[in-house]
Amino acid sequence: MNRIQFERRAVALASLLFIAQAQTLAQAQQSAPLAVLESVVVTGTAEQPESITKPFSVIGSDELNANGANTLGEALRYQPGVSATGFGPNSSRPIIRGQDSDRIKILRNSASVVDVSALSFDHALPLDPFALHQVEILRGPAALAYGGNAVGGVVNLVDQRIARTPVQGLQGEVNLLGGGAADQTAGGFKLDGGLRQGVSIHLDGFKRITRDLETPTFTDPDGVTGRRVQNSSSKSDGASIGASVQTGNGYIGVSAERYNNEYGVPKKLDVRIGMENERYALEGQQNMAGGFVDTVKYRFAKTDYQHQEFEDGKPATQFLNDGVDGRIELGLRPFELAGLSVSTQAGVQFERTDFSAIGDEAFVPNTSTDQTGLFSIFRASTGKANSGVFEFGVRAEQVDVNAATTGGSGVFGPVVGQGVAVNPGINRAFSPTSVSFGYTAPIGNGWSLGGSVSRVERAPSSFELYADGVHVATDAYEKGNPTLEEERGRHLELTSIWAQGQSKFNATAFASRYSNYIALIGRTGANSTFDEDGNPLTTEDIVPVFDFTAVPAEFQGVELGYETAYKLGSGQLKPAVQYDLVRGKRADGGGNLPRISPQRVVTSLAYSQQGWTVTPEIIWVDRSKAGTGDTTVDAYQLVNLRVGKSFSWGTTGGEVFANLQNLTDELAFSATTLNTVRGYTPLAGRSALVGVKLAF
Repeated sequence: MNRIQFERRAVALASLLFIAQAQTLAQAQQSAPLAVLESVVVTGTAEQPESITKPFSVIGSDELNANGANTLGEALRYQPGVSATGFGPNSSRPIIRGQDSDRIKILRNSASVVDVSALSFDHALPLDPFALHQVEILRGPAALAYGGNAVGGVVNLVDQRIARTPVQGLQGEVNLLGGGAADQTAGGFKLDGGLRQGVSIHLDGFKRITRDLETPTFTDPDGVTGRRVQNSSSKSDGASIGASVQTGNGYIGVSAERYNNEYGVPKKLDVRIGMENERYALEGQQNMAGGFVDTVKYRFAKTDYQHQEFEDGKPATQFLNDGVDGRIELGLRPFELAGLSVSTQAGVQFERTDFSAIGDEAFVPNTSTDQTGLFSIFRASTGKANSGVFEFGVRAEQVDVNAATTGGSGVFGPVVGQGVAVNPGINRAFSPTSVSFGYTAPIGNGWSLGGSVSRVERAPSSFELYADGVHVATDAYEKGNPTLEEERGRHLELTSIWAQGQSKFNATAFASRYSNYIALIGRTGANSTFDEDGNPLTTEDIVPVFDFTAVPAEFQGVELGYETAYKLGSGQLKPAVQYDLVRGKRADGGGNLPRISPQRVVTSLAYSQQGWTVTPEIIWVDRSKAGTGDTTVDAYQLVNLRVGKSFSWGTTGGEVFANLQNLTDELAFSATTLNTVRGYTPLAGRSALVGVKLAF
């Protein structure tokens, strides 16, 4: 679809909203005053901040843009419990507590993101941090609300394209960035306007251009020495339009967006990716005046995603993934039971995706995936001050993963390398169920304690089932197993929080045990390699073979954080420190699991006075514990400094800032990056990024 067609659809979509709401507006003018909708956290289940069954973090847009990252993974890399896949600066997906790929659910305003980033490390997420209002990170098994493929956690991307509360007058902001390790030039804007009769309009857009990422001097595995990550430049842009209507007892809105990105793939110097993504969304909430149901929330979206891979400038493999998803949640009116006040949320979620790949890198066949889930969450308390809260939830799903064809390799036999379109198709159906129980209670003096236990099941993904071919990005032959069953895990989590004045401490300990954790494991012995050209006299085209295999596995970890504030002269000093540790290993004696983030400490000391803020930061990352087939990565330390000055001019305010990163120019590599590409993609070197934000 070209830009003109997109613009016409966007205008038509906004027009439909006003036509559909004409009668509702007439009724709303006679209704009660507008209800103020919650909240800071815009999750699908409206979780409250004190909920310990899903520990969370909220990152605002200023923090997202401050480091100049153009990927979600790099923007969140040092959040508690979060690391990044780091396949170069343009393709980096979040990893939470050692879980990546299909175990991390990426949401947009609590609706699913449809793309192919979970399929391969070189596939980027179709979004830019410029477009976001905030990011919510839910660590741990959030499967009851979002399904088994959220067992590692949820990253919810919140924008303001559909206004959930009335916009007053005209509001907006402009962000400009320049410099940094990628010598980027970037800018974005957001504009919100409130019209009559409760109508709000939103527009936003951005453009970003980066060069190859500059690093400390290093020598890659091919023997090339330099100070740039080769073929890591990018050009991206996007725009969106949104509209909503406040009905007097809620809201309803629509949005349309388009995102384009053209970027290089490190290590594969002849490969570039051209991505296009369009998404249309409908969202709303209605607060009911009476009856058994208190609130109704609904979210629906349609996504058309595609990217074309170019080799030496010529079109090669094309990936397409079209999807529709929806979510309806009912908040039932609280009731009394055995002296307890009980509130209930129940909902249904559905998602259908149609994936296809055409070309030499089509190592997964064309597949369609249908997923439907029913869930309910109960909360009970005495209703008295300082009383504890019980939480109980259950979810049942039906997942159908249908492949149009299958490859020629046997499930456990030799790899034949005939591609994924050799044999007839196969259909698999799964019925995963999940259950969770949690309790939290204040214990006095600012402390609260709690914990949760859960049992979660996840259906295997299409590539875990049906992959059968050479994956260029990993330099390996990846072989799925169509006989895989649901992945099953048991999880325990304990949390304590202390807050007093401007001081806050939190500590979380967690443990997970899987009876059949689906991992990509390299073969040994016979049939452990595959010769792409079939010529036994050469070795340059021989690649290792990896199988998606179910193994018993264990994860344990802790997350600690402390922050406070002191008055110092006429200013304020705010020290903060966080620590996280995760360990993942096979429970059958097979050693550590690959790409587990080492233990880390992040410290900062912000001083603010008369609009100035100076924040030095030190990030220490320990030496990694290598998994089978991986290598150990050395420890590193990064020293950063941010200086900002806020200002106001009439009704306009904002900030100018400089972000100085890796001041010691330390050469560092990420243990969570795939080992076959890690040596080509060190972290950014010493750099200076400058920016300005204007708000009105």
